[in-house]
Amino acid sequence: MILSIEIRNLREASKLNIKDGIVLDGFPSAGLLNAIASECLIRSSGTELFAVIDSPEFPPLSIISNSMPHFPARLHINEALKVAFFISEFNIDPHMQSAMGKKILDWARQNGCRLIISAAGILATTQDKGDNASVIPEEQRIFAVTSTPSAAKIAKANNFIQLQSGTIGGIPATLLNEGSLLGLDVIVLLVKTMPDVPDFRASALISSAVTKLVPGLYCDIKSLLGEAETVENKIKQIRDGHKESSYIT
Repeated sequence: MILSIEIRNLREASKLNIKDGIVLDGFPSAGLLNAIASECLIRSSGTELFAVIDSPEFPPLSIISNSMPHFPARLHINEALKVAFFISEFNIDPHMQSAMGKKILDWARQNGCRLIISAAGILATTQDKGDNASVIPEEQRIFAVTSTPSAAKIAKANNFIQLQSGTIGGIPATLLNEGSLLGLDVIVLLVKTMPDVPDFRASALISSAVTKLVPGLYCDIKSLLGEAETVENKIKQIRDGHKESSYIT
């Protein structure tokens, strides 16, 4: 079955100039890293809603913001910085992730973009012996997997630790695999994350890494870390409450 994913432009596509620009995959992943980081970058740097992304396979969902309805999957662009964000308010169903990854690559190639960036979480047990692994605190390490030798050079120039072995799934996997076949530069950033809750600290690391790769892009990291503290306190309260209830007989 061929899955239909449509990018519905809200302005004339022929007038868009993002040649040699950068595309960011902001679809939710473990710890919501991509989604949180992209939202911060979009809010902090300013973007235009360029298109909505729709499919018969998507759930019927409207996101209400400032009293107005919005499609849950969207394409935001900052034309001055030549950066595009594919974002979504919901998790893309696994059977659609490959098609979505290919759609991102097709759009990037059609618009002459030079780099695609994604992110994923890695388990706390993952070990690596990259050049910088021994000198960077474990919780601050940013790993990278790349699709091409030229993308690997970009990652190395920004002091990301090259992951030597492991497994990546979802949209980032499609971006890497298809990017390697097509000769498109893809960098997937990886940080250690909490997979079952929104991980704002890990998202702050991703945001900081992306701003290295996209000159002029900005994220309010202080705000993200403030949200991290709030979420962590809530989790602690829930866990403490669970411990107390376990002693009730």
